Order: sequence, then structure tokens, then C-alpha cells
Amino acid sequence: MIIHAADAHLGVTRYHKIDPDTGLNIRMMDFCHSFEHLISQVMELTPDAFIFSGDLFDRVNPTNFIRKFAQDQFKKLSEQKIPTFLIPGNHETPRSKGVKNPLTLYLDIPHIYIGLTPFQKEIGPYTIAGVPFSSNPEKYIPAPVSGRTNVLMLHCVVEGAVWGSERFMEYVDETVKPGKLPPYEYIALGHIHKHQKISNMVYSGSLERYDFNEKDEKKGFVIYDEDPEFVVIPSRDMVDIEYTCTHKNAFQITEESVSLLTDIEEKIVRLVLQGRIDSVTRKEINFALIREKAKESLHFSIKDSTVIEELEEIKDEEVMYAPQEELKRYLEAVKKEEALQEGLIIIQEISG
Repeated sequence: MIIHAADAHLGVTRYHKIDPDTGLNIRMMDFCHSFEHLISQVMELTPDAFIFSGDLFDRVNPTNFIRKFAQDQFKKLSEQKIPTFLIPGNHETPRSKGVKNPLTLYLDIPHIYIGLTPFQKEIGPYTIAGVPFSSNPEKYIPAPVSGRTNVLMLHCVVEGAVWGSERFMEYVDETVKPGKLPPYEYIALGHIHKHQKISNMVYSGSLERYDFNEKDEKKGFVIYDEDPEFVVIPSRDMVDIEYTCTHKNAFQITEESVSLLTDIEEKIVRLVLQGRIDSVTRKEINFALIREKAKESLHFSIKDSTVIEELEEIKDEEVMYAPQEELKRYLEAVKKEEALQEGLIIIQEISG
């Protein structure tokens, strides 16, 4: 049995929300907890090998805290003598000469193998090969070994895979065509965050939701034992709340948006405003009240997807109208029917 995972992205810091007890970024610790949960599962299941297909770190220069955290997790695996294989992904691969890959920190830990160059190793009934992130990984893949169960680790984009948030990240990737890959029994992929299976090629997916492009995805790892099995691990909820503003005034938009912000404690929440709205109404929405209601969430944002309608132009005319008619014409132009009725009553009272 082999456990396959990828894309931990340790070191992600988002939303600037700090745990008052530890002084650490809460979102950063979400990613750490996901990886720690994975390691606990590996130690409990004691596979023949644990393979990690790239992007352990979110960047090439992780903080000392993150480096030490990863080291502590690998030492747990080492003490249990679980053969562990890692290949670098694009996020931890240096762009400049003279910059070391951060995975070199763990080269001396027993039973932890870091594939900084293409490799092929035999572990029990398996032959495990790996190619670190590169623009043309196909040309570095060793031939499978006859009579053994061959497993290949790659960090790349395979033709036919469904993209997620990684399409907006720093590297532009070349697509690997499945037909050009050697006949391995199992190809353990990293890089794309959505878990998916393409023939004998499997993306384990990331361990934690990276952004709202992944809000509906389950996160976890894969157990490979003849057939791959996806195992879900806990991850923080991301919630989109959609509200249509068409034919609503600012008061209605504010109050009804506030009423939708329920069951959001410690979640990452986004209010999506959509529909058609005029610029005056847009300015009168009480966003401060909406944000105050959302303060129980870990993080709250508003995505304004509304289409702004131009107000009907009020043309200058030589004819002067009575106050009631002037008010009526103006408020009808800006579509304020409720204010129109109130204004007419006031003018009537003043005029006697």
C-alpha cells in the first residue's frame, strides 16, 4: 500500500487574522493542521511508502517556523521508519541560480528521500520513480521495471485535467500528453488542486482550500493498493452567499444581506452582489453594517458583480413646474418611489 499526497502549500498566510493565544496567522495554521492530520494518518496506516508529489511549501523561502514544523513532521515518519519520497513542485523550485531548494534541509533525515533529480528506487513490491518539476518532465522519466508494481511521481499538468486556482499562479505550464508517458501502473500527480483520476493518473489534490475557486472541493489524500481510494481530511469552510440587487433600494439590499449572514462563525465568507443597480443606490448601501454583522467569520469579503445602470438624464427645460411636479419628475428619474410619496405629503402640508 502507498499513500499519495501533494500540494500542502505550507506557509500560506492570508487574511491577516492572528490567533491571540499564539500570535500566529490562523490561515497559515490551517495548512499546517491539514499536513499534520495527513502525517498522523500515514503513521496510523503504516504504508509501504509515503509519496508526496510536490509543493510542500508555498514559496521557495519559507519562514523558520514553517521549516521547523515540516522537519518535526518528517522526524515522526523517520522514527517509525516509513519510507518517504518527496519531489519539488513549482512553488519551492528556485528561479535563480545560487538559491537552494528548501527541501535540501531534510536530506539527512533517515528514511526521507528528497528527489531533487530524477530517481528510481525499489521499496517492497514497488518501484518508485520521481521527476521534480520541470518544463519537459517526459524526457527524464525512467523506464518501468518489468515484473514489479511501478509508481511514478510527477508535478505537472496532464492533458484532460480540470484546472483550479493553480491556473492563476506564477508558472505557465506545458501540458503533458498521457500517451507519451511510459506504462506505469500508477502515476501520482501533484500541481492541480482538484482531486481527479485520468485513467491510471491521479491528482491527490491539495490538502486545504487555497481560495474561492476551490470552495466546493473536498480535500485529502489517496491510498493506492491496486485501486486508488480518496480519503477526505478536514478543511476550513469557504462560503459564497449570493444576493441579487435588481429592483431593490439600498435599505433593502443592506437589510436582506445582513439577514443572510447566518451560520458563518469561523468560516471564510464572501457576499456576492449581483444583478442591476444604479450608482446612487450603490453608494447608499450600508457596507459598514454588513461587515459588522459578518465579524464572527474568520474572514469576510464582498464581491461586487453588479451591473451599474445609468440614471435617466434630467434635461433642462424652459418650463418651470410646481414644486410637487418638480419633485415627482426628479424622484421618478432616480427611481425613489417611496421617497416620492413622503415628499408629496410634506409639500402638501407646507402648501396648506
